Order: sequence, then structure tokens, then C-alpha cells
Amino acid sequence: MRIFIVASAALLAFGTAPAAYAQSSGTEVAKDGACPTGFRASGSKCVSSSGKVAIVKLGSCPKGFKASANYCVGDKGAYAEVRSGSCKNGLKTAGKYCIKD
Repeated sequence: MRIFIVASAALLAFGTAPAAYAQSSGTEVAKDGACPTGFRASGSKCVSSSGKVAIVKLGSCPKGFKASANYCVGDKGAYAEVRSGSCKNGLKTAGKYCIKD
């Protein structure tokens, strides 16, 4: 247990979130300030009220997504994930994201 706590603290200290916090677009996202357009606050989350998806904004939004508050918002069915190295098969690189084209 001690190793896990130390590893988690080290990951957070260096700005790398543990795997449980991996970011991909969805109809529910962690609330970071105001919720994006088409989403409503529900506790510590922003929940889509329109079927749209959102992902945390890291610089420019990827193709098919528009900036809104601290998020990039895409239409229903759009998909993006924060890029960490190469994109998986079926996804292409778009700046700091991997997207479904």
C-alpha cells in the first residue's frame, strides 16, 4: 500500500494523472469551472443535456470540436482522447489529441 501512495503522489507532483484519470471525450466530464455549452452541473461533474461530448481543453481544440469554457465540445458520436505517445489504430493525431475521423 505504501508504494501505491508514494507512486500516486509522485505522479501528481509531476502533473501526470494516474490511469483512472485518463481523458477521453464523453457525455460526462469532471467539472473544471463553468460547464461547457450544452452541459449542466451535477455535483463534481458536467453532464450533457444535448447528447454532445466534451473533453478537457489543452490548447487548440481538435477538428470537429469547439472551445467552450475549459473544454472542447463535439457533436454526438465525435471522439477525442488526450494523446500520450502514438494514437491507437483507428485514431489519428490532432495536436495534443487523438481523434476518430
